[in-house]
Amino acid sequence: MGIRTVMATGDNRITAAVLAEEAGVDDFIAECVPEDKITLIRKEQAEGKLVAMTGDGTNDAPALAQANVGLVMNSGTMAAKEAGNMIDLDSNPTKLLDVILVGKQLLITRGALTTFSIANDVAKYFAIIPAMFASVPTLQGLNKLNIMGLRTPHGAILSALIFNALIIPALIPFAVRGVKYRAESADRMLSRNIFNWGILGVVIPFVGIWGIDRALSLFGLA
Repeated sequence: MGIRTVMATGDNRITAAVLAEEAGVDDFIAECVPEDKITLIRKEQAEGKLVAMTGDGTNDAPALAQANVGLVMNSGTMAAKEAGNMIDLDSNPTKLLDVILVGKQLLITRGALTTFSIANDVAKYFAIIPAMFASVPTLQGLNKLNIMGLRTPHGAILSALIFNALIIPALIPFAVRGVKYRAESADRMLSRNIFNWGILGVVIPFVGIWGIDRALSLFGLA
């Protein structure tokens, strides 16, 4: 998932090393005091990273408050619960993974739909503006941009309106279900979603508006 995990514990180094090996974390800090945990989080944040912290003790409270996301165990102290952002009722530290998964899916869904919407608008207006002003003598040069060959300004506008009425409900299932999240680096995920939704956002309006315009022409409505 591209996430670096660090265990910060008050245990001695030998115990911490054994636990870190069994848990499979990327790094660990032993014999930690609350100030050490805050210092670690601030150092990561200073490098532009988002930091999530999970804990249950009073000595975890300052770090939970400092972290971007603080997940507190339900079995933890009141100080920890007040300092964190969320409380895990099951007291299961692995729930942090579920929080990350849901958060990432919400983020990429919003990004994907926003990318599609922007690309869709750019393509849509590029498609219909030349046809809209085709009858204006001083703007005849725009005809060269009418690559879809839309017949009339009336048909171009009507086709765009009908396309909008169809595409918006079609996107609702994606917004409700969410775009599927894959465990990969943020850069790769961003590039893939921009390519997929950006390309779709450009192609679909051209195909959709062209098809609607031809259908309207067949029925004598444009």
